[in-house]
Amino acid sequence: MKEKIKKLLGLIRAMKKIESDGFPDETIAKAYFEEKEQILEEMGGILTDMERGHGEELAALKATIGSMKESIRAEGSSPKVLSRDEFFFSMGKTIAGVWRNNQTILGELKATPNFKSENWVNPKDVNWETGKGWIGKDVVGTPMGDMATNDQYLINPIYETHIMSEAARQSVMMPIVRTIPMSGPSIFIPQRDRGGIILNWLTSYGQQITDSKPEMGNRVELKAYTLAGFIPWYDEFEEDIYADLGRMFIEEFTEAYGEEFDRQCLTANAAPFTGAMEMDGTESHFIKSSSPYGVTYLDFREAVLKVPAVERKRCAWFIHETILSRVTSMQDTEGRPIWRGPNDRKPGTIDGYPYFEVDILPQAGETLKNKPFAIFMDPRRIKHGNRKGMELKRFDGTSESLKYGEIFLRFRKRDGFLVTRPKKNMVTMKCKG
Repeated sequence: MKEKIKKLLGLIRAMKKIESDGFPDETIAKAYFEEKEQILEEMGGILTDMERGHGEELAALKATIGSMKESIRAEGSSPKVLSRDEFFFSMGKTIAGVWRNNQTILGELKATPNFKSENWVNPKDVNWETGKGWIGKDVVGTPMGDMATNDQYLINPIYETHIMSEAARQSVMMPIVRTIPMSGPSIFIPQRDRGGIILNWLTSYGQQITDSKPEMGNRVELKAYTLAGFIPWYDEFEEDIYADLGRMFIEEFTEAYGEEFDRQCLTANAAPFTGAMEMDGTESHFIKSSSPYGVTYLDFREAVLKVPAVERKRCAWFIHETILSRVTSMQDTEGRPIWRGPNDRKPGTIDGYPYFEVDILPQAGETLKNKPFAIFMDPRRIKHGNRKGMELKRFDGTSESLKYGEIFLRFRKRDGFLVTRPKKNMVTMKCKG
């Protein structure tokens, strides 16, 4: 009983920060309110399972939950959606609040002080109350103390969701890899080869079912690390209107983060992550030329055949546009072009398989011998671990600050990347050595 009550109280605390306005779009609002409904469903299930000795109290609690569910449905059916300019304004005002450590502004915009070094503060555990300041779950109704010296804050989670949707437009890989939510620094995931479900026909009643256990493979660890970036801050920004300030930050962040995301997925070759093109065990196809300009349609056909047919169904080529320019005029022996351009929001194809242009991949003139310049793979083989939370801080602890008085706005985010089973499932294309 005590354990169930403890869990119930935890869910109720998680419900205390339901937002009914300020969503960047209806899709995000719908997902947000669906999450809250799921929490309430779980709360109702716990109450149903509890002992019957508290009938009147449980009935009252169930009625309260029912009322809350109806309220959420009403709010979710017509949430207030911020225009683009309104979102930029709110984000700019948040940045200005961090810069000046204006806790009233930050509290109203539902930012959260982040004073823990390893495990960041959960925004659901902290609330702002006018006249009291920051209120924590461990001291319900009591201010958390003097926060004047705190200088780092987590932005409103709704703003973070919108910023990451903007970043996805700057990244090739973000919309197509598999993203896994992470609540801790690491998780273990099954590394299956392919399939995983085995079917058996039974020809008579009572027949023993054999060999029906799926091959789950090994369990591998996906770790998340902190990524930090710095945006130079100039005096003239102090006079900028909030909308311009928010727009500047979002453009700077999303462009840099989108490029870094693609790098970690594909070409990273240093700690903490290794990209798909640098993984040990990938298959290699060497073209007969020492330059990518010598690639032929046969190279593409021979390369894909090194990946099993069942794996090829979801594979695609990842290539730089300077090499693609050679492919666009390529024909097979029957005079048929192997390239088809994108249409109707679908990616283009190379010899029947989708392709994606990625700017960070080697250009034709920069390709080194025995080094990959393109890769054929299922992008879902790359796992991205997303630990929620984006932190902003006024940062002056740099050599530039000491020498030139230059200061920065630092942002931090936590992510993990893991390439699973590259052997026989991915093939890289290389120039002849």
